[in-house]
Amino acid sequence: MGNPFVSLIPWVVFAVVDRAAPSPQWAALSAAVTAVIIAWPSIAARSPRLLDLSAIVLFVALAIAAFLAGPDGREVIAQYGRTIVTGALALIVFATLPVRPFTEQYARQSVPREMWDTPRFKHVNRVLSAGWGAVFAFMTVCHLIAASQPDDRRLSTIFNWLLPIAAILYMIKVTERFRSAARDRATAPAGAAPAGAGPAGAGPPQPPRR
Repeated sequence: MGNPFVSLIPWVVFAVVDRAAPSPQWAALSAAVTAVIIAWPSIAARSPRLLDLSAIVLFVALAIAAFLAGPDGREVIAQYGRTIVTGALALIVFATLPVRPFTEQYARQSVPREMWDTPRFKHVNRVLSAGWGAVFAFMTVCHLIAASQPDDRRLSTIFNWLLPIAAILYMIKVTERFRSAARDRATAPAGAAPAGAGPAGAGPPQPPRR
């Protein structure tokens, strides 16, 4: 399935820089620069990825808004910045789901070209993209809850870090499971039954005859 996790690094950079020194303009700028570095190989190859381009647009826009805003505006952006960028990401993922699930661009790196237009390939990537969209939406809610009480460190730790990280790790595990299944199908001999399965068309095991 390729590696979509690298494309999420700008969001990590934004969160870490913003936590280390609360200054949304520099956190957003750091994330934007990171997004450009990550996206450059695919842009140079003329096959830019949706997630990379979205990160560039989102963080450049957020950095510009933070630099142009006054102290009060920067305070609002600092408080709700994570909610804004993860919410926008969730909307992008769900909006593109009927057209081209974003995971397709990563899956094509490790799947033969003849499989790209198969119903199963489309279905698997819609499921994975919808799962990631749900994770981003869940993270948006978590960040919003943390932003509602900006001075509560315990709440921030739980909803800005622990729960989002747990959700991402769970979705990584699900994605790896799908990738392993796809790899097994791609390498299995034609007509071979899945591991642990009996001959095609065979019914359940029968007890030995006496």
